[in-house]
Amino acid sequence: MKKAFFFFISLSSFIYAQFGSQDSGGKLLPEQKCYDVKFYDINLTIDPAEKVIGGFTTITASALSNLQTIVIDLDNTMAISELTRISPNGNETEIPFKHENGKISLTFPGVIKPGETFSVKISYAGAPRIARRPPWDDGFIWSKSKDGKDWVTLTCQGGGADIWYPCKDHPSDEADSVATHLTVPSNLVCIGSGKLRSSVDNKNGTKTWNWFSSNPINNYSVMFYLGDYIPIEYDYTSITGEKIPFTVWVLPESLEKAKTHAPQFVQHMKINEELLGPYPFRNDKYSVVESPHLGMEHQTAIAYGAGWKNHKDFPFDWLHHHEFSHEWWGNLVTVADWSDFWIHEGTGTYMQPLYLEKVFGKEMYLGYLKSIKRFANKEPIAPRGEKTGGESYTLDIYYKGAWILHTLRYYLGDETFFKVFRHWAYPTEAMEKIKTGAQCRNSTTDEFLQMAEKISCKKLDWFWEVYMRQASLPKLHYKKEQNKIVLWWETENNISFPLPVEVKIAGVVKRLDMQNGKGEFALTQDEEFTIDANERLLMELIKD
Repeated sequence: MKKAFFFFISLSSFIYAQFGSQDSGGKLLPEQKCYDVKFYDINLTIDPAEKVIGGFTTITASALSNLQTIVIDLDNTMAISELTRISPNGNETEIPFKHENGKISLTFPGVIKPGETFSVKISYAGAPRIARRPPWDDGFIWSKSKDGKDWVTLTCQGGGADIWYPCKDHPSDEADSVATHLTVPSNLVCIGSGKLRSSVDNKNGTKTWNWFSSNPINNYSVMFYLGDYIPIEYDYTSITGEKIPFTVWVLPESLEKAKTHAPQFVQHMKINEELLGPYPFRNDKYSVVESPHLGMEHQTAIAYGAGWKNHKDFPFDWLHHHEFSHEWWGNLVTVADWSDFWIHEGTGTYMQPLYLEKVFGKEMYLGYLKSIKRFANKEPIAPRGEKTGGESYTLDIYYKGAWILHTLRYYLGDETFFKVFRHWAYPTEAMEKIKTGAQCRNSTTDEFLQMAEKISCKKLDWFWEVYMRQASLPKLHYKKEQNKIVLWWETENNISFPLPVEVKIAGVVKRLDMQNGKGEFALTQDEEFTIDANERLLMELIKD
């Protein structure tokens, strides 16, 4: 690949004082709130030999209010050579800009009015930051497969996609569609987001792969994988009756192992569709791509690096199942702010015990939940206010989030809970049939509350407040008084908490009502009892 292509990066990309801000989300600037991204058109050459990228990205957006200056995110590792506005007839006019601290500030010559669409083209190149501990940090992974060929991808969930293309780095603004045109060494396969439109041999040792995601997509889910890939194809028919392109892309050294292991991925799809409704991106594809890091939920092209093996204690590939579940919880249903990050991770985690229950039975379901019963309880899983990804990311949004859903299921009962659960993914039956992008939406913790209350006909604000808006667990106290056991709930800020409690007495399970947060049951001197014998409650049990 021609090194001259990157000649202008040397001064401002390899030599810089510090990186810009690398934490996705947070409070939007007024210059970001004023526009809505409609389309990203990413055109890049990726050079594994030099570990550099370069090209241009065109952003098409609609004005939400009168605007003249806007802000776009792009890592300071990238050097901008030109920034232009593209007119409807294709003419380009240079726009003055500043690129500082990971943000591009650009000013148009005149005011753009609400509803008007505009396009800007940003030409740039650089040596992108390198991930040191992917996928938990952000950057490119310049790796090699066993045959010595380049094996390249990146991770950017926490810091945002601005490490490799200019974007509005906030979960509330997904582009309606994204095109990627990636020029790479011709001896490698490039897998991207959405559907492959074409691949073109440039007759100079490179090939350009043209991918198009026709659905709204998270910035961090726009992805590419570069390697010596071989496809394993599966024939899958959705519950809607449609055929879905279903491919597992593997390196040559993994082919035989993957052929034996990967068929369970088809069952993962089948069970998730039964629980949640149809796979959301049927008009694009579903693919799993072997990656040089553990995994990530990139829309229509899941990163998988778990070694083609099952969980050490449970008979399924938990890593694939978790990342795949994000196609619903994260990609179909996306948080409007990272303060609700638990919706992606806690709900995605709860899908694993649900799968085990459907395939292997209740004991497996409970066993998996017990295996993840470890929480810090230092921060609420759904703090109020605007947060960045880094501020919201804790282990509790995974495990505690899953346990909250487990306890909610107990309280609502299976019939109501699963009705709520499916409606949360697809609020109406009509939405299950849509595949134009209108099936995708932003959601919040409060929307989930409103939906659950409407379907269950129960007031649930107390449940949400205690479990999601507070850090501490509710405490269930109990003590013996003469021939009875008295129980009462204690909560942070003394919030009323009437969650019923199951008690097993002499082998019989009884459900205590706990009106006003208190309850009791009679007990003869020799009777044994167990509180919450079936482990349905997320709580701290205290004997007084």
